[in-house]
Amino acid sequence: MSEEKFKILIADDDLDLRELLIEAVRNWGYEVSLARDGEEALKKLRMDHFHMVITDLMMPGMDGLQLLQRIRELDGDILVIIIASYATIETAVKAMQSARTTIAKPFRLDELMIVIKNACERLRLMLQNRNLLEELRTAYGEIAVLKKALGTGAEAQGYGRDREALAEAAHKDGPNPLKYQEYMREADRFSKKTAPKT
Repeated sequence: MSEEKFKILIADDDLDLRELLIEAVRNWGYEVSLARDGEEALKKLRMDHFHMVITDLMMPGMDGLQLLQRIRELDGDILVIIIASYATIETAVKAMQSARTTIAKPFRLDELMIVIKNACERLRLMLQNRNLLEELRTAYGEIAVLKKALGTGAEAQGYGRDREALAEAAHKDGPNPLKYQEYMREADRFSKKTAPKT
């Protein structure tokens, strides 16, 4: 993820604001696409993957809150930033309760830049945590395979048979020479610990 550019979709019916935002966000190093309204934004989200959506709250047809709900149904990992002119307290409360991040109009571009950077950092940490959990699950799975193959009574007499079981386990999902070597090293270490002393 560190080398991949974050992809951002901007949904706003205001042409001038769209052009201002796309130029600024591109200059900050992100990949950007535009949508004129919520419906067009949903079409683009179904055709391509985006990490983040920046949407105006008030748009004709599907507004920003409705778009947010549809995005959550489509992909809960997409971060959504809502731009809102808080005309009423009720609108402000709804926007803040629904979106993780809101920014009020009028805003300065440097404020938006900070909001986007913080959101990207949250996303990066979330993806790193997910990858670490997946690595842990894989490691626990491999340990379970080793324990099952070696068994508590395998020790020296059954070592050859267990080594064959390890080879079979290493190739369960297709040939993988590196994985096979890892299993064999584990088996050798185990055999040295459990072999009877002469």
